[in-house]
Amino acid sequence: FFQADLEAARRGITPIESELIPSLISVLKTGWIFIAPFAVLIYALFWLNWEVQTAAIAACLITLVAGFALGYQGKRMSPRDIYESFYETGTSILEIMMLVAGASFIIGILFVTGLGSAFTLLLVKVGGDSLVLLLVLTGLVCIILGMGMPTLAVYVLLAAVIAPSLVEVGISPLAAHMFILYLGMMSFLTPPVAIAAFFAANLAKAPPMATGWTSMRFGWTAYVVPFLFVFSPALLLQNDDALVTVITIATAALGVWLVSSGMIGYFVRPMNMAVRVGFLFAGVLLITPSEIGVWTAWTDVVGAIAGGLLVSVEIMARRRLSTGTIIR
Repeated sequence: FFQADLEAARRGITPIESELIPSLISVLKTGWIFIAPFAVLIYALFWLNWEVQTAAIAACLITLVAGFALGYQGKRMSPRDIYESFYETGTSILEIMMLVAGASFIIGILFVTGLGSAFTLLLVKVGGDSLVLLLVLTGLVCIILGMGMPTLAVYVLLAAVIAPSLVEVGISPLAAHMFILYLGMMSFLTPPVAIAAFFAANLAKAPPMATGWTSMRFGWTAYVVPFLFVFSPALLLQNDDALVTVITIATAALGVWLVSSGMIGYFVRPMNMAVRVGFLFAGVLLITPSEIGVWTAWTDVVGAIAGGLLVSVEIMARRRLSTGTIIR
């Protein structure tokens, strides 16, 4: 969001006219039926503690009742719609089953031959002396193995091959699986096999490789956040101290904002290179988890002070420009 908002501001892309945006009340009057199934699903899962399948069936029943009895914008659901939904769902499930089956063959071969265990031991041995080195190597492997595969198949493969090596060195299972899931999905943006970026380039009639590199720049946070999950469990809400959790999430968000501003070169006005470097420096300090070592104890404080000063200077400079004062 930060990247897109700052890029739009730098390019002068203005919001759409307010008269073209329908009011919230008018949207809810006709579209509330789309919210009902999700509300029932969440309520059944987290409040009633139903099984996933039972909760899904309840949400489907609500969808059918709302579709047949109420409809949307004068059109109600018909038996033909039910048939087509079954057909499309079955087709989608078959595609997922085939993809997972292919990944399962790979996983089976890795386990039968012992290559999976050997790969885990190799990662632990190579990066055993340095957790950062282990994570970097693991991240590269996740991106490479994930290239050309859908999300579900990527996760199934990486959870069986890569996650055990992370858990072996003491990383919590939740952080390990979130790590491989994020970086596995980043294969969709990472050239040379950036499927999502190439597909978007085809729609936009843009150069594929240039779109891939731009996608990486826009999605840089998704390459960094997995490492933060490992070093800062508070980002995964795995911390008993609520204050620490709030501070960790807040400093990470502010750090992403400052780094994004430095990368785009715009905050409230275009920035020169020196100011951009300052924003990048302050943002990196805020993002750096305090759990890495003793030397990081004051990174949040220094980053917050530096970021606050830079933001204040930019805002005041923008105000002077708006009042016609020449800044030399």
